[in-house]
Amino acid sequence: MGLNADTKAVVRAQLADRIDMLGRELSHLSQSGIAYAVDDIRREARLAQMETLAALASGLERAMATSGGITIVMPYLEAMGDALECDGLPAAAQASLLASVGVRLHG
Repeated sequence: MGLNADTKAVVRAQLADRIDMLGRELSHLSQSGIAYAVDDIRREARLAQMETLAALASGLERAMATSGGITIVMPYLEAMGDALECDGLPAAAQASLLASVGVRLHG
């Protein structure tokens, strides 16, 4: 069962604030603190059925685990902010948004 439009708008605004705050506080957080915040965003996105955002958060979690660094975080956060406006994308469009992170990272 999905959220009604008003509730989803509130959740979207809260997630946008959390993504923005994470970006602002990035230099003051440990890698585990960032991972915890990203995991929290991913879980909330899944509950709100914002699958594109949840997929990007999962991708960031994997990238942080394999790269061992936080330099890749900002491009993911930017894409996660974009994903808030792209609710309900088909799988192929979600994959394109994920691929855009690579472009942001590597030009």
